[in-house]
Amino acid sequence: MKVTEVQVYQLSYQVKKPYANSRHYNRSRGATYVEVKTDSGLVGWGESSGPPAKGDLEAHVIGKSPFDYETIYDNLSRGGQNSRSVCGVEIALWDLMGKALDMPVWQLLGGKQRDKVLAYASGLFKPEGEDHAEALAKEALRYRDAGFEAVKMKMGFGPEEDERIVSAVRNAIGEDIALAIDANCAYDPATAIDSGKRTMAYDLLWYEEPIMPQDVNGYGMIKHALPTLRLAGAEGLEGTRSFRDLCQSRVIDVIQPDISIAGGFTEMKRVAALADAHHIRIIPHMWGGNVRLAATLHYQATMRPDLPAALNPFPCYCEYDMTENGLRTQLGTTFPMEDGWVKIPEGPGLGVEVDREALERFVI
Repeated sequence: MKVTEVQVYQLSYQVKKPYANSRHYNRSRGATYVEVKTDSGLVGWGESSGPPAKGDLEAHVIGKSPFDYETIYDNLSRGGQNSRSVCGVEIALWDLMGKALDMPVWQLLGGKQRDKVLAYASGLFKPEGEDHAEALAKEALRYRDAGFEAVKMKMGFGPEEDERIVSAVRNAIGEDIALAIDANCAYDPATAIDSGKRTMAYDLLWYEEPIMPQDVNGYGMIKHALPTLRLAGAEGLEGTRSFRDLCQSRVIDVIQPDISIAGGFTEMKRVAALADAHHIRIIPHMWGGNVRLAATLHYQATMRPDLPAALNPFPCYCEYDMTENGLRTQLGTTFPMEDGWVKIPEGPGLGVEVDREALERFVI
């Protein structure tokens, strides 16, 4: 089986009601879908955060076997420096291998540790034209009533506003629902510490990306000031080397690689080994379409058992995007949450079908 063609689709979905994190309003959602065709007739799908270079595809992918995935990936990514744009190709190669062998990707990765993953509702952005705290409290209640045992909210709007909205959400959902906060790198270390001190009294699961992930010394300052608050981040890092300093310094408690940014399954496995060597948890980031969600679930199926080994371990959470995104809900196979859990896909490859008619509607 040899690759004969790689088709790249730039997609965009216009949201009906804009929502903001600490940095900007989301008025559209985008993704890069990659279709890899072979001389066997099998087709593989992947998703990345940008398009690969046409010349690289011709030099390193066309005419190659999907089973040469690691060689192909390393040549395309140039040692992890170009991972973001080639994830789609790498993921599609795994989809093809699974289809060729009639096996799910999680089996190719070594077998699954779990049949389902505990989901947390990822949403609670700043709405446009509504009272911030009141709107978030109502939204959080919907997630609780839907069966989620954990939610993540956006903050980073200034320490006082952060305290106001975190308090509103905690009061709405009660004490039994886990609550994580995400600042999307809005702060410098001093402001991040101020906001963390104001909000940590609300029993937080983790404090995500208070500052840029490259600021390892800054994370050290925050960890020194807030030693009992878990720090999380690194969703935007590409290639294993970019995770090295955060892991070696132990200034972060949870790393969140994104399979469509970090470098597909190849880099996710490498990052997992790095994190495990430094006793750091992994909870993957997931913010994209249905192909990215499928790939993330296959990866999470194979992650090591929840650690530490205890009667009440820290869960292997799945980030379940609750915001409006037709690229996740209208492009074919979906992966619903049931009673707080998301099932691991069972079909060959990724187990995801892409609706070509819907795909054409979103192509730009």
